[in-house]
Amino acid sequence: DSSTMAAALRGGLRRVATTMRSTSMQNLYPAMGVRQFRASNPAFAGAIYNHVDTPDNNADTPWDFTKENYDKIKEIVKKYPPNYKRSAVMPLLFLAQKQCEEMPEFGNSGWIPLAAMNKIAKVLDMPEMRVYEVATFYTMYNRTKIGKHNIQVCTTSPCMVRDAYGIIDALKAHLGIGVGETTPDGLFHLMEAECLGACCNAPMMQIAGPICNDAYYEDLTPESAIAIVETLRKGEAPKKGSQIGRHCSIGPNGKTVLTGEPQAPPCRDLDAC
Repeated sequence: DSSTMAAALRGGLRRVATTMRSTSMQNLYPAMGVRQFRASNPAFAGAIYNHVDTPDNNADTPWDFTKENYDKIKEIVKKYPPNYKRSAVMPLLFLAQKQCEEMPEFGNSGWIPLAAMNKIAKVLDMPEMRVYEVATFYTMYNRTKIGKHNIQVCTTSPCMVRDAYGIIDALKAHLGIGVGETTPDGLFHLMEAECLGACCNAPMMQIAGPICNDAYYEDLTPESAIAIVETLRKGEAPKKGSQIGRHCSIGPNGKTVLTGEPQAPPCRDLDAC
């Protein structure tokens, strides 16, 4: 009857739950015939979510927005209804991260100290924990100090097939660091990024920092990527965009369609209708 079937179903579900608790998913993958694919070491949850107080990153660290950024905050908050101004938490986190790029006491590095998050909570009249929840959810917010120049190499499919991992390997060897690490001199941080929207000019990378200001560098080779790094090491601004002289996203054979003036659409004789 139905009660017997329900009891059997509950018993089956309990057995499955017990098996899942006692056997890790990694041990289950081979039995399922599934191979994990991972290009670089995974970031463990402890490194992502846990905060550890340091002398330059604790609740008592002096941090405040500049007058210019307070003016920007007023304009940002105006975009939201007065009772929903906490919706501005994401642009304010980004603003704080960009401000740290210009602050020598924070390493001229794009990251968000705990004191900056607390300041944002105060500005937006929201619990500090709500700010922490947002900052820990999105990987583009850096909560610990990184290098002055944050090199983000796109490794999504179009860039991957165009040898994005060759670019990463060349940068790792040249800088002597791995993905997710910073050089000992604090100048460079290397990371993988998901699609940055310049697929036609793959492979490419974006560099954050006070010199590049999130500029794109496209049509890369291992040699041109290293040359960009060395230009930054000199304190100079590398050439933005395509590194092979490509105009916008035009292919290697140049413009092959729409080479002349477009024809205007024919005008209807409305009086004849």
